[in-house]
Amino acid sequence: MSLEFVFLPPSEADQPYSVSEINYGIASTIESSNTLVWVTGEISNWKRASSGHCYLRLKDEQSQIPAVIWRDSAQKLDFKPEDGTAVLVIGSIKVYQRGGYYQLTIHKMAPAGKGTLFQAFEQLKERLAIEGLFDQERKKTLPKSVRTLGVITSKRGAAVKDIVRVTATRAPQTDIVLIDVAVQGEKAPGEIAQAIKDMNSYAEVDCIIAGRGGGSIEDLWAFNDESVARAIFESKIPVISAVGHETDFTIADFVADYRAATPSAAAEFAVADSKENRRYFEACSQRFINGFINGYSSMIQTYHHLQSSRSFQKPLRLLQEAAQDYDRSQERCYRALHGSMRSMVERLGYAGARLETLSPLSVLKRGYSVTTDKNGITVRSCRELSTGDVVSIRFSDGSAGARIEGVEGRCSE
Repeated sequence: MSLEFVFLPPSEADQPYSVSEINYGIASTIESSNTLVWVTGEISNWKRASSGHCYLRLKDEQSQIPAVIWRDSAQKLDFKPEDGTAVLVIGSIKVYQRGGYYQLTIHKMAPAGKGTLFQAFEQLKERLAIEGLFDQERKKTLPKSVRTLGVITSKRGAAVKDIVRVTATRAPQTDIVLIDVAVQGEKAPGEIAQAIKDMNSYAEVDCIIAGRGGGSIEDLWAFNDESVARAIFESKIPVISAVGHETDFTIADFVADYRAATPSAAAEFAVADSKENRRYFEACSQRFINGFINGYSSMIQTYHHLQSSRSFQKPLRLLQEAAQDYDRSQERCYRALHGSMRSMVERLGYAGARLETLSPLSVLKRGYSVTTDKNGITVRSCRELSTGDVVSIRFSDGSAGARIEGVEGRCSE
């Protein structure tokens, strides 16, 4: 058996709907209640368009739904969505009439799993650490003396009372400049960041304490805001973070130049104890006085010692003795010089006598003579002479010329 459909022309009262009318009717029905829904799921197909709008799909093990986050809502996200991230969203069901499907328009979105705020905290901390906002070498040194202390907190909180009390006790001469800000809620991050900038513009503050008393992670969340972190990092004035109690850490604690566990501890770090300074000054003064007294006593003793010495009692006698010592020294020098000269003369005479003994002239005085040829060369052998040679004979008292008449002896052989 088969079924056959017979299309009859519609009557004037029963006209067919257009596709647009169908989608519009569905949209009107679904969106009429304008109900917000909580939805949990996992992100997939995440995409941020150039317009700033974000498109994604939320899915679980059995189904999925397309979703969109308009630019204004996307700018308020305090974490970076990624594919595979489990999230919890608040949105409304809308119909995309042009495409003929429904989708979820997301107004707020936060990570699920480890906890919304904790995951956002970890992501911001990691990003700022990569940028170098936590680097130790960029932190400023706290001043040793604080004349004006800047405080950024709520004027109605316990933190400001603790800071004032500690400062008044330790350094009552220190001035305090307070900027009243909200320390929790939506307005808090902007007010805290602006207060830090205003303190730097004031330029008369030596140190800044920014903080509040303890609380839950939601209460302290303003100090985990990126704008507050960057304001602290850009501050030219050293900043002490005093947020919560000892076990609570915020992003501000990591960026600040110094982290104090409590506002009271922050005040103790910022201002020196005037009583301790007074004790130190008194100790230094006493050491100076003792040093002066000891030095003066030593000078007096030296003066009395010199006053009693011979050089001060009989100075003329010292000069006379010195002159006498000079004369004696001079006499010893003359004697030593004279002895040295006499010894040198004796040695010179002895050497001259020896030279005289060895001199050829001494030999000639004993009756010997020296014969030289016409060239003045000494004749040492008769073999060097021939008959008729002219020679010169040198005696001790003169010389004479001669001619060789003959050569005898072996010389003639």
